[in-house]
Amino acid sequence: MSGAIRRRSGPVPVGIGEAPAELPQWHAVDLADGTRVVARVAQGETPILLLHGWAITADVNFCHVMQPLADEYGVVAMDMRGHGRGLPIERGARFDIAQCADDAAALLDALGIDRVVVCGYSLGGPVGLEFARRHRDRVAGLVFQATAMSFDSAADKVGRVLFRGLRPLADHSRGLGRSLPVSYFRHVRLRNPQTAAWWPWLRSELVLCPPRVIVDVILAEYAFDFRPHLDTIAGLPTAVVITTRDGAVPPKDQWELADLLGARVFELNAAHDVFLTDPATYTAATIAAIEHVRRG
Repeated sequence: MSGAIRRRSGPVPVGIGEAPAELPQWHAVDLADGTRVVARVAQGETPILLLHGWAITADVNFCHVMQPLADEYGVVAMDMRGHGRGLPIERGARFDIAQCADDAAALLDALGIDRVVVCGYSLGGPVGLEFARRHRDRVAGLVFQATAMSFDSAADKVGRVLFRGLRPLADHSRGLGRSLPVSYFRHVRLRNPQTAAWWPWLRSELVLCPPRVIVDVILAEYAFDFRPHLDTIAGLPTAVVITTRDGAVPPKDQWELADLLGARVFELNAAHDVFLTDPATYTAATIAAIEHVRRG
């Protein structure tokens, strides 16, 4: 691992306390354009690039699995633009899935990492697909979890109208960004004692996404459709973890992703928040999927 990298010392960025979990070290990394980002990095021959879900941070999404992956393979994880400690979205601009894919490639450049196994959860799926399309030579394997190739279910069509209507109000309702992710995940405290013990820290992470980003990210997902680009990633080793009780990404859409990619499927009898409610099961499925694609 090379490039302009500084080990983070002192307080974690954004004034958030250290995670109660053992996680890879924070590093401050200078990108080629002079921009500085922060990322959790653990060295490995072909590390796992972790791409998190909508309105949360990499730490929230991968807090239970990140250190096991770091110990076994090495990891790279940073928050996407507009999320947590991620790069800012320029004034007047909107969240862009392809830009997030290029941000990840720029981080790998700065770290001197040639190839990774991509692991994308929910929103991380579209970002991972774009990363593979735009930077195919850097992909050793693809793991997609609780995600889809397009988002056009009946519920998504209703959501598209709803969030378009919310967008003009987003900048005037800070409560949306402070309450929506917390409300969605609040019940996880009842499902797993370790997650419950970490709730004060998790809650502090869940309020970091600004309202406009919350709205713009979901609209970007609704507009996303990777089906015309399938040939660009054909032949890459791929696994899909399907959450069969998912109320956020319909399982049938997850199955379509797996079928169109010819992916090995790992089914979890779980909802969209399995990474917090049943971390042992989620971790086992993630490692199994990664091992599958590493074998090619």
